[in-house]
Amino acid sequence: MIDEATLHETKKYRCLVYHRVQTTDLYLTLCGVEACVPGKVFHTGERPGYHLHVILTGKGTLSVNGVRQEVRYGQMFMTKPGEDAWYAPDEKDPWTYCWMTFDGKLAGDYAGEAGFTDGINRLDCHVDQQRFYEAVKKVLEQPDLTLSSDLMRISALVEYIALAIESHGKVHQRARQADEYAPDVYVELALDFIRNNYTTVKVSDVADYIGIHRSYLTSIFKKKVGISPQEYLMQYKLKQSQRLLLETQLPIQEVALRVGYDNPLTFSKIFKNEYGASPKNYRIQNQERNPEDDPV
Repeated sequence: MIDEATLHETKKYRCLVYHRVQTTDLYLTLCGVEACVPGKVFHTGERPGYHLHVILTGKGTLSVNGVRQEVRYGQMFMTKPGEDAWYAPDEKDPWTYCWMTFDGKLAGDYAGEAGFTDGINRLDCHVDQQRFYEAVKKVLEQPDLTLSSDLMRISALVEYIALAIESHGKVHQRARQADEYAPDVYVELALDFIRNNYTTVKVSDVADYIGIHRSYLTSIFKKKVGISPQEYLMQYKLKQSQRLLLETQLPIQEVALRVGYDNPLTFSKIFKNEYGASPKNYRIQNQERNPEDDPV
């Protein structure tokens, strides 16, 4: 391991590349802040570590293992080891974000505690994003290779991860504070989570995120919404596929991937069972209709 830290800096970009490992349990490798330029695409490839980005302004697109989703101000996203991921700023409202990249024996456990379990790469941020920025700023302002700076960087990294875990914990806290209104709050949280992560989640992920048993979620969800979470998830995916079919010229296979179906044949079968036409024929027959008019 090279025993040095390198600070890269421009008007729109500040990034510390840190090569010194103080502990194998948890260590910092990268952190920075960037006001991204439209058209700039970042590809993770085989990049190691857990990369936690917090959106400070604007929005952009994240793609993980072929599944795309929009990420905006008020959210954060993480890419993890072994994932084929890329992300890019929006053309009209490009994001500015801060990030820290960390690794070590405890890194995966901490990522999970923050809500970034398998298949979950984007979450709403329930704490002030400025607090994440201040943690990154502490590191960027002290790039020196001294023991005191090393300890400060470890402290800032722990603070950054703790903020993400705190954000995830506020979901459960909100439900606990609702008292007799908790079922409605649980359902509201479930709906938000499904709408933000419909491409990758299962119902068990929704229940785990909220912190309740799947059977209880199903019961209160059906009372409030009229259908089960599984049915709602499927309908929401199909509605998003309707929009893509009518508003874009994307191939059917790409539409399937964007709404969370790896197999386009499975997607076509489910779509036809729901709407009575294959995705291709549906697109031909309904070019003038707006799927936003349909309730989901």
